[in-house]
Amino acid sequence: MRYALFADLHSSVADTAAVLADIRRLAPDAHLFCLGDIHECHVGKKRAKRYSFESLSLVVTLDDAFLDLIDFKTLLGNQEERILSLVPPHLSPVIDALRDCPRKQRIEGALLIHGDQLNWSRNFLPDLSQQREPLLFFGHSHIRGLFRNGIAKPSPLGQTLSIKGKRYAVNLGPVVFEREWCLYDSEQQSIVFHQAK
Repeated sequence: MRYALFADLHSSVADTAAVLADIRRLAPDAHLFCLGDIHECHVGKKRAKRYSFESLSLVVTLDDAFLDLIDFKTLLGNQEERILSLVPPHLSPVIDALRDCPRKQRIEGALLIHGDQLNWSRNFLPDLSQQREPLLFFGHSHIRGLFRNGIAKPSPLGQTLSIKGKRYAVNLGPVVFEREWCLYDSEQQSIVFHQAK
């Protein structure tokens, strides 16, 4: 089975539309899955600790054009976690639907997470020393990357890369600004990093 995996949309209509069009063109049979940070939370981490809710629009923008694009499964990212901590239940059906999204998901041969669940170095390298899964996909850092047994490997665009026989971790580039996504073929045990125009 083939999966189109992407993360870090941050409410970008144009970038999300471009990535979804690219997926439809290159992999129309692929199952779509977002690894979190669909929405951009307007309240930062520090301010969220003392934030008192006033209105939904001050927390998140729920643009109809963007919401019309969201027809795929998703995980909760740190942006959604913050939004859910700030917005009272039953105020927005869109936000309430997020409450049922998981933080982790298993698909064929792989674990999907949002990368905020990992520890990161000052150079934005993930600590993969505790990785037990043969294959891990994550987003969060907005930096495309491929790691074999915790060691960074080249992650070129448009090339089919084998992920057989070793422990791999795949850091998805962001949809926002970079328009990146990754095609995972569970039968071929391969990935291809893509960037939409």
